[in-house]
Amino acid sequence: MNVNVNGKKVIITASSEGIGFGIARKLAKEGCRLVISSRNEEKLEKAVTSLKKYNPEVYGIVSDLSKLDTLDKLVEFSVEKFNSEIDALIFNTGNPPSEPSTFDEATIEDWSYSVNLYLLSAIKLTKLVIPYMVRKKSGRIIYLSSWTVKQPQSIFVLADVSRSPVLQLAKIISKDYGKFNITANVVLMGSFETEGAKRSLRRLAEKVGINFEELWEKEVVSRSPLKRTGDVEKELGSLITFLLSDYSSYITGSVIQIDGGTSDAL
Repeated sequence: MNVNVNGKKVIITASSEGIGFGIARKLAKEGCRLVISSRNEEKLEKAVTSLKKYNPEVYGIVSDLSKLDTLDKLVEFSVEKFNSEIDALIFNTGNPPSEPSTFDEATIEDWSYSVNLYLLSAIKLTKLVIPYMVRKKSGRIIYLSSWTVKQPQSIFVLADVSRSPVLQLAKIISKDYGKFNITANVVLMGSFETEGAKRSLRRLAEKVGINFEELWEKEVVSRSPLKRTGDVEKELGSLITFLLSDYSSYITGSVIQIDGGTSDAL
């Protein structure tokens, strides 16, 4: 089976490192034209330089998902680079600076930041890219989330509560825009060994007074029946590539888990 996504014009948010960057690298190798974003200009420039080794048509723009007014510029920049076409939005986020935190620990300010980051930015970006997909009568929207949305964890209360409505968003978009050959799906991720994941667990390890390596083994590696983390580019990136391809055209409104069997939820 030849999964061909060459030339697809794709926006990937929060993609200068970690999950977003790994997906961007896979798609660059597959020939996709990319706009990546990050709130950190230095990391963004480094990521663009690295990705251009695989595909010269990779562009970057500074954008902070927690600041909704920066998202218009992200899409305007993408439209300019893509000649007024957008084939796909891959919505990825970083983590709130206060996470991991419990309900007791999270402040209203933390909640406001989290809702902007995980939910309102997803809604706004969807509203901004949909018209271009409608005009072309095709499009892919992929929201990246976590297995914990189905099986909430107390220490990730901000993410799990703020992210969960995106499943309903994807379902509604799939129903309302299916007639334009636009699909919308949510990918629930398990654990991937990224610097962001390690930073979160280090904060938790310090908070509870446990050795980081011990906590990583207990809360990350051992949770999966496979007893390992996933490979961002090989496993997650390949799934995303498939979802961007013509082979996935009948998959929409779906929640797809790639978590190594970590979640007990069906």
